[in-house]
Amino acid sequence: MDFIRKFFSDSDGPSERQIGRALKHAIQTHGDAAARVGAMERLASWKTPSSATALLRRFTIQVPQETMDLEEKQYTVRLLTEMGRVAVDPILNFIRSEPEVTWPMRALREILPPEEFIAALTESLENLGRSYTRWPEAKVAMIEHLPKEAFPQLRDTLLRFLDDEDDDVCIAAADYLAHHGDDEIRERLVETLLKAEFRPRVRGRILELFTDLELSVKGYRKKVEEIIQEPFYLTAKGTIKRRAR
Repeated sequence: MDFIRKFFSDSDGPSERQIGRALKHAIQTHGDAAARVGAMERLASWKTPSSATALLRRFTIQVPQETMDLEEKQYTVRLLTEMGRVAVDPILNFIRSEPEVTWPMRALREILPPEEFIAALTESLENLGRSYTRWPEAKVAMIEHLPKEAFPQLRDTLLRFLDDEDDDVCIAAADYLAHHGDDEIRERLVETLLKAEFRPRVRGRILELFTDLELSVKGYRKKVEEIIQEPFYLTAKGTIKRRAR
């Protein structure tokens, strides 16, 4: 009897076959929505790392109906959040290896207290900063999710991202640093501006940041004067302004 009870019990969690079957339905882009959602709920109910990993795959597909896709991804965030800490490692593994990290980041932020969320994000960004990734958009999404409290831990990592080959990563890092920085960071932003001769989006965004935040180009006035173009101009005080159109 003990053997029979153990055989039919789910106490050891779902089998790989069960997870695989549920995953197949959860990522069926042209399948029935009810079957897809039911499979997602089944994966969440098992509350194992393997089932959380499978549930995260829902973020890798997009169903034809845009509104339905959005609602299902929002629901997936809710399901992952309800799974709790068992979903943390699968989420971290996902955001280190996949391009679409915005949705899982939302779940992670709901599961972890602020200090742990910042620590997890810091580690993930530092890892991405040290190695090549095919998905620069993952860096961008992580930077955009950074709370201001993360600045001290990520200062050096974000400074390195100013030299990233991808314009969007560089711009995201510049945005964050400009709003939280000190005089050294101001100088690094000016240097990035000057080096961006063949990166018009980067140069334009840094000019906008200096304009909006009224940052000075002190120490670099002559060099900035050589590269600045309309509608931007330098004031006598060394700040950048934009002419009204």
